[in-house]
Amino acid sequence: MEHSGTRQDSGRGTVALNDEWRLPGFTELEQLGTGTFGRVVLARQDNTGHVVAIKYLFSRFAADPAYLGAFRQEALALHRVSSPHVVRLYEFFETPQGAAIVMEAINGVSLRSVLMAEGALEPEAALAVLKGSLLGLAAAHSVDVVHRDYKPANVLVADTGESKLVDFGTAVLAGERGPSVGTPAYMAPEQWAGGQATPATDVYAATCVFFQCVAGHRPYQAEDTEVLRTLHEHAPIPFGEAPEPVHEIVALGMAKDPSKRPADALTFVGELERVARAGYGEDWERKGWSRLAKATGVLAAMTPLALLGAGTAAAPGVAAAGTGAVAASTGGIAAGLKIAIGVVAATAAVVGSVVVFSDASTPPPQAPPTTQQAVALKVAMKTRTGTVPGTNIAFSGDYPEVTGTTDQAWLKRVNDALAAPIDEWNRKTGPGAAKLEPERGPYTLLTKADVRSQNERYLSVRYSHDLANKPHPTWSYGRATVTIDLKEGKALTPEELFAPGKLTDDGLRILTERIWPDKEQCGPANSYFPYRPLKAVDLTTERKVWLAFTPTAVEITVNMTDLGFSTACAVQDYSLPYDKVADLLNPDLVAGVTGGKPMKGTSPAPPAQGLTDVSVGALTLHLPPGWSVQSQGLEKVIVDSSCPDPKKYFNCKYFLVTDNTEQSAEQPPYRPGGFYRRSAGGRACNAAGRKDLRQEGDAVPTTSATAPVGGTTATYEEWTIQCVPRGQTGGSGEAQVTQRIWFLADSQIVVMDEWRTPGVEELLRTATVS
Repeated sequence: MEHSGTRQDSGRGTVALNDEWRLPGFTELEQLGTGTFGRVVLARQDNTGHVVAIKYLFSRFAADPAYLGAFRQEALALHRVSSPHVVRLYEFFETPQGAAIVMEAINGVSLRSVLMAEGALEPEAALAVLKGSLLGLAAAHSVDVVHRDYKPANVLVADTGESKLVDFGTAVLAGERGPSVGTPAYMAPEQWAGGQATPATDVYAATCVFFQCVAGHRPYQAEDTEVLRTLHEHAPIPFGEAPEPVHEIVALGMAKDPSKRPADALTFVGELERVARAGYGEDWERKGWSRLAKATGVLAAMTPLALLGAGTAAAPGVAAAGTGAVAASTGGIAAGLKIAIGVVAATAAVVGSVVVFSDASTPPPQAPPTTQQAVALKVAMKTRTGTVPGTNIAFSGDYPEVTGTTDQAWLKRVNDALAAPIDEWNRKTGPGAAKLEPERGPYTLLTKADVRSQNERYLSVRYSHDLANKPHPTWSYGRATVTIDLKEGKALTPEELFAPGKLTDDGLRILTERIWPDKEQCGPANSYFPYRPLKAVDLTTERKVWLAFTPTAVEITVNMTDLGFSTACAVQDYSLPYDKVADLLNPDLVAGVTGGKPMKGTSPAPPAQGLTDVSVGALTLHLPPGWSVQSQGLEKVIVDSSCPDPKKYFNCKYFLVTDNTEQSAEQPPYRPGGFYRRSAGGRACNAAGRKDLRQEGDAVPTTSATAPVGGTTATYEEWTIQCVPRGQTGGSGEAQVTQRIWFLADSQIVVMDEWRTPGVEELLRTATVS
């Protein structure tokens, strides 16, 4: 790559780079490199100050339909792929003067630079880099995109401790045949012959790069291209030159026959996890990134982005050097924001016409929208940490932040309301927790936010509060909800959630009867658990009841303990379809959340009428009538519609869904590559009809594959587990259960079924993954 102010253009002489078209609305900060067909620059968006990378197609190629089509195809491929392990495309611009891809700017270095400086990496570091970029490939494979040019130069090692995949310039749809393109040192045998592009082709290239990382050289080396082709097609796989614990990974990923390799990158991740744990221990990934940080630290500190962050106060999108932040990832464009309409309009005025897209599934806008918020508003999850004022108690709180309008008063009003539940929880709980330290601590106050619906009119968020190192691991704490009217720019009051005259004791009595038609609020109604209708004060003073709104149902959270019930009743969640409660709720709100247009790129489409949404982390299931949901600690129990009493689901068919990022002493996380045992005491063999036995005997994997879940791909495994008496570990038992496990590695969602529950596959296939 050249970095000077001129370049040699064959047949044309020297062409000044300054003659190249530039995207209006951006100021170039530094040229990152040039190639045969274009250049990449670091630039700041003028109206926001955010820093991005812009890839330009040279103007002389922009006039050629073939080159322009290939450049547009690269942008489309990038836009089809959504993953934290793939560099994000924010916008694609195409004008008569030129074409440009605006994308995420990463504070990091290429794996090629790392290998040039280090020669080879320690195995844990190489495995960590491979895993991240494989997850990027998995995201591409899940939408049928094959990269075709995985190489060290196309893997960025970010200073945040993750690897990202870049450059989809040669990507095609899976199954397509194409010319023999790629980088010869990493091309699979079928790629040399111009055969079908499949995910296994990318697996081969990724394994070649991994081999280079651990061996210090490419798997096959030759100056002559035809000799190199022969080696890739026929030479033995040199796995013996890699460290012994990873021999299996190299041999598996570089199989000559693509059918003998892992079918796709996500399957390969599962194999990698298994081999890495066996060879380097459970904390292999942490050790890998720790060791890689030393190798990349000096290189990353010298990148233009790091230097800019260290010395340019006028670049709010760039973190100061050494903070570990990914550049342009804290707001504006970097939060997925559509480039401001002013830039689009200015471009159109200059060039006469412009093609802009920020979502491959929708056509370019035909005319400027009537309001800025209609195109610009974007929601991104943020985390606040600190110490509760007046105490030494730490807190960590998640909350959604809205960006995309220049009305600062509007933004402050909305975002203050969205962050308020964190402050309320800290204020309510912090002083009491401080009195118990240090004898029972240390404590950390936790708040997690879950967006239940968002569109151009309403944003509804549910918050869950918790306490790290809480006195008893099964205790649950408070909730909160906030519903924002984005048109008015304010949080709705409890009165505004209800129809006129319905937030009364009489109206709440009706709501109570619809939540608990059997009057069993916490077990059978008796003198110990008396039936207690909700009252208006429960929603307005010392809140005990909260409402959140999804596209299909109102979700009602009730703090039973605060209502006077036993602590065992805890906090309970209920979901009522709108057709059961519409007469009690604000009709404009119901119409808005069920029929509003989703904000671009932020919300899934509402499910079909009659379905009920159930969300766990990034996964939303759309349950048909009759299915029900129960909570079991950190797990959601999805009970089959044939169950006569869903509250007593243990003898019914059901499956579990859980967010693996959440854990407690009683419910440790699921370990990918093993069977499901998310219970400190083991699981009972209910599915085998033996409650007296535990799933602690021998466990054998019988199936390993992939399966579709909500438009993406999950690893799928089946395990046969022996049921043995309590206290016995290992061995055979008197009965056995078969677990079916779906694992979404990117979002850390686990689904487990032991009952062969009918319809699970269809529910997962039609689910939504955000």
